[in-house]
Amino acid sequence: MTIDLNCQQCDASFELDVTDILEGEPLACPNCGQKAPRKSVEELGNALDELLGRVAELRPRFLVSFSVESDDLPPPYDEESGTEDEEEDEGSLEDEDEDDDEDEEEPDDDDDEDER
Repeated sequence: MTIDLNCQQCDASFELDVTDILEGEPLACPNCGQKAPRKSVEELGNALDELLGRVAELRPRFLVSFSVESDDLPPPYDEESGTEDEEEDEGSLEDEDEDDDEDEEEPDDDDDEDER
């Protein structure tokens, strides 16, 4: 089973196998390299896993077929949130860098106390 994607940056169309998302593979446009936030892909994989489990339960009684168009999502999902996810990912990377810098500075302070 595949998911059809269109890159918002370069307008390229491509397919992604659902198992790639379920296994936590990164999601990136093969044309321009635009990447989806890791957390969003992980949460999508979790939601797909749950959805596929429910569909499997219905399979003995019903055939299920549906499509999702991200431009036509119902409320409250109809608002765009992609830029917030990107900003959060960038912010968390900056926070990690700051934490690393703080960790590096602390041993220097301990060395000063030892010298006294």
